[in-house]
Amino acid sequence: MIGQSTFIKDAPHNLVHDDGCRKQSGSAMKKTRIILADDQLLIRAGVRAIIETLPSHELVSECADGHQAIAAIHQFHPDIILLDIAMPGPSGIEVARSVRQFDTRARILVLSSIDRKEIIEQAMHAGADGYLLKDFVLDELLCALSTVLRGERYLSPRIRHMEIDSTSKRNVGKLLTARQLEILRLVASGKTTKEIARNLSISPKTVEFHRSRLMERTGANDVTGLTRFALQNGVLC
Repeated sequence: MIGQSTFIKDAPHNLVHDDGCRKQSGSAMKKTRIILADDQLLIRAGVRAIIETLPSHELVSECADGHQAIAAIHQFHPDIILLDIAMPGPSGIEVARSVRQFDTRARILVLSSIDRKEIIEQAMHAGADGYLLKDFVLDELLCALSTVLRGERYLSPRIRHMEIDSTSKRNVGKLLTARQLEILRLVASGKTTKEIARNLSISPKTVEFHRSRLMERTGANDVTGLTRFALQNGVLC
């Protein structure tokens, strides 16, 4: 259930992870700067306690909602963003999508109790590099951090059997401007031209111009086509 509290498990002594994770965590390197965004205080405290034991990692900011997360990312330019999905304000998926408008370097690792395939795919389409379920063990967090830092995709073991489609990851952010994404989201939500114009404080003619450009860039022929594109690429969440 969204928002349900979960607890970080202790790592079993016999847990073995792959060589790539082991090599990365043992290497000498500059500190990896991390931002943690989660509205659950218990989760933040647990993750913070783990990161504080890692000499090569540094927690530069903790955030309790989506607005704080976006502001902190602008301010601190982290290497990795640990991002919950169900937060007050913009959701983690919306935060990831927003971040990809101005930062393609930072690695985004979703930290969530939600294990539904469609939500995982939306997160990956929005620009996430990995998806870590909140029942993780210590070694799994270390492996996830090192994997995404290398530029590879990470999925928790429990969801790896799913056929997660991340082929459109970041493509929408590169294809459309922030304003076009905003209008696409409203169009796909069923808003009329006048409603969109009022919502964004622009003229109906400007809305029509952007909608025309959206159709050109997405290959859609009408509003139904734009809505289908939005759904397929995780623009609606």
